[in-house]
Amino acid sequence: MLRAFFRIRYMVVLAVVAALLGALLLILLGGWHTIEGFLLFVGLQAPKVAGNASLETVVKVIEALDSFLLVFVLLVFAYSTYFLFVHDEVDEERQKRIRMPAWLQVEDLDDMKQVLLRVIMVLLSVYLLQLVFVEGTGLAWTTLILPASIVAIAVSLKLVYFD
Repeated sequence: MLRAFFRIRYMVVLAVVAALLGALLLILLGGWHTIEGFLLFVGLQAPKVAGNASLETVVKVIEALDSFLLVFVLLVFAYSTYFLFVHDEVDEERQKRIRMPAWLQVEDLDDMKQVLLRVIMVLLSVYLLQLVFVEGTGLAWTTLILPASIVAIAVSLKLVYFD
């Protein structure tokens, strides 16, 4: 009975596969945003607002960067979850054969949370940059929530994971 109970952990494979499929979708979306930015830049696509092609190009490139960073989050989640819950043997020889980067090797949930929090902090920064480019000078005071969140995450990372 107990043996069957601990085999339930293999259901995590569904989350890993879903994260990898989401990463593939976001890679395609990021590539599409990059192509749109390139088409705007060379003049093969008309900007939504006349005379605003360079700003729209920058926004498209930032949207692509945002998509690629989300791909990174999903890949870190998928790899970390797989190696924490499914993969039984975590010895150095096997990791050398897989050629997994050292920063992606997680040994417990704390390592996984630390990597994910850092990536979320970068994602929020990119979103803030995109917001500043799109809104320009028409930003509301509620926009200060984003930089405050970034600072709060950075401070909490420093306090909890003091190196």
